[in-house]
Amino acid sequence: MHIGEVAPSDSKSGGLTKAIATFAANLDWATLPQDARLRARAHLVDTIGAIIAGLNETVTKVAIDIAGRDAEGYPLPAGLGTVSASSFAMICGTAAHGIELDDGYREGSVHPGAPVVPALLALAQRASREGRPFSGAELLTALVAGYEVVCAMAEAGQPALRERGFHPTSATGPLGAATACAKLMGLDAAGIENACGFAASACGGLFAFLEGGADVKRLHGGMAARSGYESALSARAGIVAPRDVIERSSGWAHAFTGRSVEASLYPARDLRILDCYMKPHACCRHLQPAFEATVELMREHSLRAQDVRKIEIDTYRISAHHAQVPWDSFATAQLSFPYLIYLATNYQDAGLQRFNDEHRNSPAVAEIASRLVVRESEEMQARYPAERPCRVTIETIDGRFTRDRAEASGTREEPISDEALKQKFLGLVAPALGQEAAERVLKAAWEIEKAADSSLLLQLAR
Repeated sequence: MHIGEVAPSDSKSGGLTKAIATFAANLDWATLPQDARLRARAHLVDTIGAIIAGLNETVTKVAIDIAGRDAEGYPLPAGLGTVSASSFAMICGTAAHGIELDDGYREGSVHPGAPVVPALLALAQRASREGRPFSGAELLTALVAGYEVVCAMAEAGQPALRERGFHPTSATGPLGAATACAKLMGLDAAGIENACGFAASACGGLFAFLEGGADVKRLHGGMAARSGYESALSARAGIVAPRDVIERSSGWAHAFTGRSVEASLYPARDLRILDCYMKPHACCRHLQPAFEATVELMREHSLRAQDVRKIEIDTYRISAHHAQVPWDSFATAQLSFPYLIYLATNYQDAGLQRFNDEHRNSPAVAEIASRLVVRESEEMQARYPAERPCRVTIETIDGRFTRDRAEASGTREEPISDEALKQKFLGLVAPALGQEAAERVLKAAWEIEKAADSSLLLQLAR
């Protein structure tokens, strides 16, 4: 089942917003394909790992201080205090997006997990306290609905969203988080459409961070999660918002893309969560294909950083923009082409520990940057976004070595194994909770579809 199963010509029964709401309302765990069930669980595990690790970052800590502790609120993982449910969604969304290890969807250049999962976790805790808990299967079904909406809207909005300066995660995340929460609460299609009506007014987020001030990017996941959560509650309370908010003349599509997006949401295809990727490296996804190609060349030809005389990277437009990003902070370094190629040539590793002050201040970064040429290629641009292509050529005194890559690992075609996902989770969570507690949380998340109360796994993370 997918959004496209509602025919675009069926204008008498409503437009795109109603199609989204009808899709979500009709989604059912019993009929959900097994591969979608498994992917939903995997993305839940992946996002919870990013949340718990991201809570230790400076931006997230500031968000906690700004929110303020609420003695009657909901406990954050790792014993970081209790906050309101809205603040929980905001803080966990910021944490999920805060270390550049959250999942994504290439065709929309968007990160669905950061807005959708924290909003659902906040709602699950609230419902449990109110004595009407949601099961793990209900939570995973709502997750699939939210992912579909975030990814579909971001895909439909490209390339206009990016060209107009919007960050797709925060421009579409509230719609997906609202859909997911409204679905979890059991709202019907009209209620879900109403939730989208609220969420559309909370969409936004500028790409200005690429030229500096990248810390604000972390907040985009959190703001989207909180807005989606609150939008669903507003709809449940009976407050009225625009029903056809995406397609109406002054609605989302007009504001964010300047055109109709309805037709582009109706391909005959699988659920989009099946095409979402997981990140193996702690950096912007646009840089990961070139990072992996460079690492492969360095290892295959037994090259050392001092052997490199020149590195040429041909890639698509959005990726090439990252050649000008500085590496003066943790946040910008994760978006910087020169810095990631420094890591590829010197360490063949882009783990979180490689972005500290010691590494960023190394003179070797500037040395590699002086030998790096990044070009926008017509060939590569034509292949994007069906692929994230690049061609890396390393020149040494002994010759030139070239490697093409269509995408980085972690995709449907080159997936992260269950075991690798579990190790990624434990590597992120154990430093915060300890190994034994991290393993308990992993087990609870891995078996979430059996749980009668989906909020119980968070109790293990305290």
